Amino acid sequence: MTAMKNEENEKVPEIFWRHIAERHWEDVKSLLSDDFEALWPQSREKMNRDGFVAVNQNYPGTHKIQVLKVIYEYDHWNHHSNIVTQVHVKSQMPDGKFLEFYATSFFEVVNEKIISLVEYWAETYPAPEWRKQWVERY
Repeated sequence: MTAMKNEENEKVPEIFWRHIAERHWEDVKSLLSDDFEALWPQSREKMNRDGFVAVNQNYPGTHKIQVLKVIYEYDHWNHHSNIVTQVHVKSQMPDGKFLEFYATSFFEVVNEKIISLVEYWAETYPAPEWRKQWVERY
């Protein structure tokens, strides 16, 4: 029984990202526990379940989200699944501006519900000329 639950927990973040990309807000909300908490350390914002859904629902742009990596760990002592995702986001804003960024997200999942989420967002930018002799562009 526990092993099956672990496998189900592991799927939750990818389902979460699909719902975010498709703007299925009730489905997003259904993945969040009643006591869900999200933190965005870069802007020092904290949100509960309803606030998190509202912020995403009211985001002015539309985006395409590609999950690049998922790292899964199960805490046998606390029965929590700790999952890290790396996603690439391309976002079109209403004014025509195009944004591209990456998000690294740390999920804590219990019984197929996200109980906490810490996210770091990084915009893309051109590499500085001064270091081009030591790096390879990809």
